[in-house]
Amino acid sequence: MDRIKTFFRTSDWESVGVAAFYGYFAINILMKALAYDHGDNIYKFFFIFAMSFWAIKIVTTRYTLREIAWIAVLLALGLGLSVITKQNTWLLLFMTIIAMKNCRFELMIQMAVYIRVFCLAMLVIGSTFGVFDIGYKTTPDSSYVEIPVYSFAMNEPNTAFLAVFLTLLLLLYYNYKKLNVWWFAGTSATALLFYKFTYCRTGIAVFFFVWALIIFEKIAKNRWKVVLALSVPVGAVFSLCTMLFYDGGNSVMRLLNHLVSGRIYIMSSYYKTQGVSLIPRAQELFYGQYYGLIDNTYMFVFLYCGAIVALFFLWCVTKTLFRLYRGGYYKELVMIAAFALYGVLEQFIMNGFMNPFVLLCGILLYPDLLEKKRDDVCAAE
Repeated sequence: MDRIKTFFRTSDWESVGVAAFYGYFAINILMKALAYDHGDNIYKFFFIFAMSFWAIKIVTTRYTLREIAWIAVLLALGLGLSVITKQNTWLLLFMTIIAMKNCRFELMIQMAVYIRVFCLAMLVIGSTFGVFDIGYKTTPDSSYVEIPVYSFAMNEPNTAFLAVFLTLLLLLYYNYKKLNVWWFAGTSATALLFYKFTYCRTGIAVFFFVWALIIFEKIAKNRWKVVLALSVPVGAVFSLCTMLFYDGGNSVMRLLNHLVSGRIYIMSSYYKTQGVSLIPRAQELFYGQYYGLIDNTYMFVFLYCGAIVALFFLWCVTKTLFRLYRGGYYKELVMIAAFALYGVLEQFIMNGFMNPFVLLCGILLYPDLLEKKRDDVCAAE
């Protein structure tokens, strides 16, 4: 009995908790990299293991009174949104951020890179050689001619290109200091190849936008890089204005709506029929008159979660962006700006296992989340 007491007293439980968090994060990244969703049985099976690791991290971590207060607020908000909207994205996001104390964001990204590269290669090679279903189908191009596209063992061709995009983005971030013309050529060739196989216009446009941001960051003076910190607020304001003032009779609005495949019309239709709410609303309200998916993260949050929650999210993300800018974390700002554009076109941006850079909001709760990496930069200088 004394040995057991001594073991529990002398063990480094904080390190055990940190290792458990990395296990939790790795499992969730793996499930997303293999294109599994919450409706799949295999996802549910592994999710139980992931939550066990999360629980270990929580019980082995010492939190300050301030941190406990914020944790209570985030959990209450996440649970409330989960119950009302029947969406668990917010709850999982908050749970992940809460458990990130004493962890290294750099190591999380490194794990995500290895897992995504391995899974993408396995799915593409396996489906090419018939091990998995390659997912052949046809889709009309811009001239309404049917062309072949492939999903490479994933749900849809767009899902396949998104997996490629996320993998390339993580590789660019992880090797940011090494980026040169060869990196541009190699990643561009890969993106264009999969564009040919998936015909995902949204993804290819955002990919080259990422490279434009990278070039801007590398040649611009630091004071001009504040533009990167404005990416999310600009995306939110643009989305709100196009939704509120959409007019199908206006040629400019009609062109914008066409360029984003009807997304503005869908948002505007929900706004006109459901209006704006200060508090979260149940999904059933949006099924009475269904216009399509709200493929815009900003307005998805605004319409489903209400104006108060949307403003809270916007405040947190904007504060994070300017803290990163003041700290000189410019490559992080580049990645967030890329997802800020994708947020105008898709609604997955709040998922921390597809967009790990949203987890950087954790620096508001744990300021040293990026500290070690920053020390390495200073030492190099």
